[in-house]
Amino acid sequence: MTIPTHIAVYGMDMGMTGARAALLLTVIGAASMAGRLATGYFQDRLGSQAAYSACFIPILISLNAMLLWDNHTALFVFMALYGFGHGGFFSVVSPTVAEYFGMQSHGALFGIILFFGTIGGAIGPILAGMVFDYSGNYDSAFITLAVLMALGLILVLTLPKTQATAA
Repeated sequence: MTIPTHIAVYGMDMGMTGARAALLLTVIGAASMAGRLATGYFQDRLGSQAAYSACFIPILISLNAMLLWDNHTALFVFMALYGFGHGGFFSVVSPTVAEYFGMQSHGALFGIILFFGTIGGAIGPILAGMVFDYSGNYDSAFITLAVLMALGLILVLTLPKTQATAA
């Protein structure tokens, strides 16, 4: 939630008008819808590990690219990548819980995951804002997010194969 919360302000800091910077959220939203559909389709065919990777990788690329380029057009491309991965996570979590743990405790496990995800979604934007207030830029926040995404990707890649993915 850090990127959607701060992206319009980040765009304005890059010299965009408020209206143009707000379009970055539209790009994230549209790409998020595409990511949800594509990742769900992808997961049905290749399993959770591959689908999760398909979510982490574009977000990781977009976060790193934001540190390297300050071009307005490029930022729209990066937000499309970010949105695709961000949206994909919404369609991956529930089936992954079912794939690894079955349906017996699906509701409880899914609720716990969403609970902690919501805590992270609440704290992340506040911390990023504090980083910006302290340093005058978002670089440290974006680096931290990229490191967390890389860690998540590594953890996903270490997941054991399931019967659904072994077939």
